[in-house]
Amino acid sequence: MKLSDYVTSFTEKMTDSIFLVSGGGIMHLVDSIGRSNLDSYCCHHEQACALAAEGYARMKNDIGVICVTTGPGGTNAITGVAASWMDGIPMMVISGQVRREIMLKEKDKKRGLRQIGPQELNIVDVVKPITKYAATVMNPNEIKYHLEKASYIAKEGKPGPVWIDIPLDVQSSEIDEETLKNFSVPKKQKLHIPLEKIVNELEKSKKPLMLVGHGVRLAGAYDLLWEFIEKSKINVVSAMSGDDLVNEDYPYYLGKQGMTGTKAANYAVDNCDLLLVLGTRMQMRQTSFDYDKFAKKAKKIMVDIDKAELDKINFKPNIKVESDAKDFLENILEKEIRLNRWQVNTEPILYESKKNFIDIYEFFQEGLNGKCDFPIITSNGMTAEVTHQAARLKKGQRLITNTALGEMGKGLPMAIGACIANKKKPVICMEGDGSIMMNLQELETMKYHNLPLKVFIFNNGGYYSIRNTHRKFFNKIFAADEESGVSLPNWENLINGWGIKYEKIKNKNDLYKIKNILDYHGPVVCELMIDPEQKGLPKWSAK
Repeated sequence: MKLSDYVTSFTEKMTDSIFLVSGGGIMHLVDSIGRSNLDSYCCHHEQACALAAEGYARMKNDIGVICVTTGPGGTNAITGVAASWMDGIPMMVISGQVRREIMLKEKDKKRGLRQIGPQELNIVDVVKPITKYAATVMNPNEIKYHLEKASYIAKEGKPGPVWIDIPLDVQSSEIDEETLKNFSVPKKQKLHIPLEKIVNELEKSKKPLMLVGHGVRLAGAYDLLWEFIEKSKINVVSAMSGDDLVNEDYPYYLGKQGMTGTKAANYAVDNCDLLLVLGTRMQMRQTSFDYDKFAKKAKKIMVDIDKAELDKINFKPNIKVESDAKDFLENILEKEIRLNRWQVNTEPILYESKKNFIDIYEFFQEGLNGKCDFPIITSNGMTAEVTHQAARLKKGQRLITNTALGEMGKGLPMAIGACIANKKKPVICMEGDGSIMMNLQELETMKYHNLPLKVFIFNNGGYYSIRNTHRKFFNKIFAADEESGVSLPNWENLINGWGIKYEKIKNKNDLYKIKNILDYHGPVVCELMIDPEQKGLPKWSAK
């Protein structure tokens, strides 16, 4: 059996889809993929492959797979891999490499030689800091071992990306499946959960609060979370990564927490006397830069499968629980807990109707909220922050957003991956006019596969968040809008030229168009005309 055929047959057991950009360094792998049962999606940039695989993995809560060529193919994918590393998203990258004969040897590296083979790059050493496992397959008989180990590690404990690099001559090798080296799954260590102590603290508390994030879903604990909150009736707020876990159907949901969160949720954090953190690693956007004041009145309990996250500068829990969310919830649900109730009032977000623009909060509250249960995918900046604040989700509706790395250009390819994982059902994509330029080429991927994405481009005159930052610190703007060097296309001409359905919402009077956009059977791009001086909610800081 040809080794590249074995790789694709193994991959078929992990997933039904693969994202790739073809290249000479993966010619055997690409040939095998073409003869396999995998649904292959050819993106137009390797970064988009990785971001699409992340969207696929997030939506399906399973591993996303990409295949890229040697050299620039691998380096182009790094941004998406880094984002998945930080957010704990399982991904496998299969890359090509030059033939073993013309690869750099250790003695070559030591004397400073940089390359022998065309497009050769020691990608494994480059990506080791942002992967859970990275290896070059030098012995064809070890291909099964590396694939089994990588696929196990990608999802075990705190998930993350893995990378398998396969030289060209190894790809074409003939192997005997019966003699391949196996990987033995290590015995799982049972972790201790101090349940009695936690229950005691919960019952003593006068103002208990729960903060939830995407780790709950990664652990397969979504239903268990609802069982626990409905049983305990605890007040709940969500991190940006966990906005789709709890919604307003739960009467004690107080909203979205963090620097760009909502007033009630952040008030609850500032005033609770016990904070139970589950499924979120407490990044800086949650604690604020004044992290020494974060939830200063509260005893903090943090549950995280990653021991390293339990002790860091911006969040120091009083009780550290090394456990995944599923194990924790299964155990605590066995206990009868009587919690004190405390009232926190929520308030609607106010907005200002304008003649020449659509207020972005108005767009959500009067135009989109409640109109469908399509998954919503966001990019960075305004698209992520305002969606976090203003989207009101139905129970079970997904919201996947750009959290840790905040890379521009993420929304469109991530929405493509999510749509594919969602059996090509409609998906909403929130993209910025500056952000989408970084992966604009993937409009062709969307069109080619006729994916029913509803792409809303936030036309706010360029880099909205950067403009605000420049004004705050320098009292001027540079490299953030057309006047300061960042030009943008005429979206109507561009989208129509691409042959994709185009709509524009200029103000409140155009909100009726949303129904037609959501009902349209294929891809559609809608330009939202937003005031470049759009007022946002005040940024929160711990106090």
